[in-house]
Amino acid sequence: MRVAIYDEVEPPLPDQLPLRLTQTCSQREATIWLAFLVPIALGILAVAGTVFLETLLVPETRAYALAHPVTGLALIMGFATVGYLLTIPARRLVARLTTSRNVYIGDGMVHVLEGSNARARCWAEPLNNYLGVAAHMRTSLAGTRHELILIHPQREKSVLLSVAPRTTQGEVARVAGMLGHNEITPGVLYRLRPVREVTSAAPLPEVAHA
Repeated sequence: MRVAIYDEVEPPLPDQLPLRLTQTCSQREATIWLAFLVPIALGILAVAGTVFLETLLVPETRAYALAHPVTGLALIMGFATVGYLLTIPARRLVARLTTSRNVYIGDGMVHVLEGSNARARCWAEPLNNYLGVAAHMRTSLAGTRHELILIHPQREKSVLLSVAPRTTQGEVARVAGMLGHNEITPGVLYRLRPVREVTSAAPLPEVAHA
């Protein structure tokens, strides 16, 4: 799952190993967009329903539809296309409301449990298999954010470590050293190809408390 979808990370900056991170999406932003999309979808549905009922109940409209089947088919395809185009972002926004990721890094392993209550996946990877830590700056409509990303050769296994308005070079070096890696250029992230992995439902290991 792409690291870009997560907007909040707790704790904000990795402190020490073993490390447990909780990553969530911005529910406020997703809710605002849903509040914008839902009325549009309902309006289109209402118009389509009105046209269908009028065609079914009004003789003149029904006769016109039978005499011009191409026009009727184009109208149906138009409603279906618009509905489909609205469904795609709506499904993604609903997923953002329930999606989270829990990360545990310790004992030389990275364990990740991600997804929602309805569909979650768990995977693990040796920490030595990662390439390094990259300081990445991402710009969106919400503004600019600084990220620390533990980068893996398989892009989907890259792990978001921190999200903040600003990250210093000293913080980047400290986190990279704590994980036993060097800082690398964030451009590596865009040269990696995603790979689908078979995952299990094994729980994350418990953090040992003193």
